[in-house]
Amino acid sequence: MVKVQDIINQIEEIAPLSIKMDGDPTGFQLGNRQQNVKRLMTTLDVRPNVVAEAIDKNIDLIVAHHPLMFHAAHNLDLNSPQNKMYRDLLSNNISVYASHTNIDKAHNGMNDWLMEELGLQNIHFLDEDDDYSIGRMGELDKPMDLVDFAKKVRDSFGLANLRYVKSDLGQPVKRIAVIGGDAGKFYPEVLRAGVDTFITGDVYYHTAHDMMANGLNVIDPGHHVEAVFIKQMANILNDWKKSNKIDIDIVQSEVDTEPYNFL
Repeated sequence: MVKVQDIINQIEEIAPLSIKMDGDPTGFQLGNRQQNVKRLMTTLDVRPNVVAEAIDKNIDLIVAHHPLMFHAAHNLDLNSPQNKMYRDLLSNNISVYASHTNIDKAHNGMNDWLMEELGLQNIHFLDEDDDYSIGRMGELDKPMDLVDFAKKVRDSFGLANLRYVKSDLGQPVKRIAVIGGDAGKFYPEVLRAGVDTFITGDVYYHTAHDMMANGLNVIDPGHHVEAVFIKQMANILNDWKKSNKIDIDIVQSEVDTEPYNFL
């Protein structure tokens, strides 16, 4: 019987914890590493409705992209939805593992998956001198108008809408950097890499002004595009399951954890 730790070992073979960003609470989150696993579920986020889904589907292990515990609990007051969620996980013997900035940086990880969705060419690391990189760069075969390319991004991720910022230079889109999640803080590195367009989520107002003034187009499709993790991590674990003839059910969460609605 496969155990939680066996699955952790497989994930960390691809995305070792040693490459995570400083301060990222990724890795084993909650539960029992020696627990037997018959059913596993991949998800972007661990939220109360995802936990309810896991309980309903008799899940033994949740493999998430975003950590369950970004901030330490200072009490176990069950009036807190977060604390109640911890209780529900523990009382139903559900363990949780998160693969966050380590899978973002890994070869064939999050940012490669996002590039794949966009169909970009000549994909390589944003940081050419590093063995692992938080971002990826790619190119279009020919330049595109920013609005047309923003529509391509929107449609590639199945979005109803997105935000974009047109640089003060007004240049078309040709060389593109992609960093999933909240990565506006990396824009100086993106500028140094010589790209004209940066795709990332959660771009702050003043950061957008700075990027615009420095000649960088920005497309913000939101944080939730990282939901590609659900399918891609399931594929990785299914390949491992088949090659090792492991008896385990791997299911993908069907809960949409996008918190935003738009008018």
